[in-house]
Amino acid sequence: MLTKNHPPSRERRSRFGGGACLTAALISLLFCVATGEVFAKRPKFTHTHSPTGFIKGHSWGFPGRRGQYLGDAPVESMKKMADTGANWVCICFAAEMEKPNKPQIFWADSNPRMVTDDEIRRAISLARQNNLKIILKPMVEVRDGTWRAWIRFKTAAGKDDTQAWDKWWDYYKQFLLHYAQIAKQTKCEIFSLGCEMGSTERQEDKWRSLIAEIRKTYHGAITYDTNHGEENRLKWWDAVDIISVSGYYPIGTGKIPKAVKDPNKVPPSENSLEALKLSWKPIRERLRRISKKLDRPILFIEIGVCSARGCSSAPWTHPDPNLFYDADEQSRYYQATIETFWDEPWFIGFTWWDWPDHLYSLEQAKSDTGFCIYGKPAEQIVRQWYAKPR
Repeated sequence: MLTKNHPPSRERRSRFGGGACLTAALISLLFCVATGEVFAKRPKFTHTHSPTGFIKGHSWGFPGRRGQYLGDAPVESMKKMADTGANWVCICFAAEMEKPNKPQIFWADSNPRMVTDDEIRRAISLARQNNLKIILKPMVEVRDGTWRAWIRFKTAAGKDDTQAWDKWWDYYKQFLLHYAQIAKQTKCEIFSLGCEMGSTERQEDKWRSLIAEIRKTYHGAITYDTNHGEENRLKWWDAVDIISVSGYYPIGTGKIPKAVKDPNKVPPSENSLEALKLSWKPIRERLRRISKKLDRPILFIEIGVCSARGCSSAPWTHPDPNLFYDADEQSRYYQATIETFWDEPWFIGFTWWDWPDHLYSLEQAKSDTGFCIYGKPAEQIVRQWYAKPR
């Protein structure tokens, strides 16, 4: 959208005449539009404007094992996810490395454990059938369980192994270009460059070169998902369109109690709605400053908490049979988070972690301690808010 020009000053009108001035301005404007000059100079995304609109979404499909997107279960899952009022889905799937110090990445046909390209296209088709816009988010996992942020390549002397890093970056570029091509072919609205790749984020030149290559293939919006607390350290946010964050900020207090046979012995939750909202405030203000400074909108491309007592204190906690089921605390976490960020103009939404492609039953929802909100009180919170305009 073009900004309105201020009317010409009285001096300019007297010198050139109102009609002549407007004609000259119109000719100049048409020339700029024809040559792309106007839009080349005006950023598409700013901290107060995003062409995506507000993203009411969920993350779906992780980790993307072979066959996972086939059959009737993903059809039902995508429909029930859309029924929450979602207008976006972040389709997440992972390539693999053997170990964090081995640079080869296995994806597509080189990885028989991973969803095929046809399966990914099917997931995209299911999203379209439910009127959902799409973030395509290829990720990297390490088979030995090492967090991807800890990928490292060192020589025997303990220094950075630049040759191994160069090999890794070549694999990573080919990996992303492969799925950027699918994103282009299927008209995905946003393409994510990765998730929580902490050890790589300081390699600014590598990232800028990679992004330039991706943009030659894919012409939609580009984002990258950094881990919470890292968002102010990246030096290359200007190269992407949206700042995405895994928003697992520890906003609760106290420890996470383990399950016991007698529920009366489990400490009561300290994480009231008001306490959670109070903890969010300084984080919101810091993110507001970052968005303004970098002139980019912010998206919580991952955020959520297990339905277990105390997990607001460590939202990154994975499901565990020893956790004490508490769907009400999960619900308060969702309410506090949405209330805190909903009306912020620089904040453009959520794709909550996570909504599985194979859902558990409603009966199982009464004891499931995972992230998914299906059949739990937090689902009703999301439905209420996603029904509102923003």
